Amino acid sequence: MTKTLLLLSVTALLLPACQAGEKSGKNVAEGNAAAAVNVGADEQAIRGQVDRWLQLVKAKDAAGIAALYAEDGAVMPPNAPIGKGRTAIQQTWASMMETPGFDLTFVPEQIIVSSSGDMALDRGTYKLAVAPNGTAQTDTGKYVVVWRKIGSEWKAAADIFNSDLPASGG
Repeated sequence: MTKTLLLLSVTALLLPACQAGEKSGKNVAEGNAAAAVNVGADEQAIRGQVDRWLQLVKAKDAAGIAALYAEDGAVMPPNAPIGKGRTAIQQTWASMMETPGFDLTFVPEQIIVSSSGDMALDRGTYKLAVAPNGTAQTDTGKYVVVWRKIGSEWKAAADIFNSDLPASGG
């Protein structure tokens, strides 16, 4: 009985040390994988996609914008249903851009690429101008785009934005 108790005690003391060794080995492997991720290049690639997006907005090319999203991507505009998949995303963007006087710009303020290099967060601000009834209106707000690397290309997986203006209560 004493030998069993002693063996259990030694095992209980050594088990955390063995697990710590496994974890540190795992962290070294993860560190090596993370070192292979070129965060700067990935951030620049995403900024390139943002620049392309802005060009497509100016051209009012909803199909081109939809192609920037992952096949299973989603756009989540304020006061409207979610658009899931490229067809719905294209329809959502086409509807927004058909608004008279539509002009949209946006600027990333922060892009964070995951240590694994397959996901990124893009947080920024936008400025929107419309004139739906012939009267010019402007809006400013913020957005978040979650980017997913598919193959060697960054695609928008989720896109949500909302206004800084107070709710109208309508």
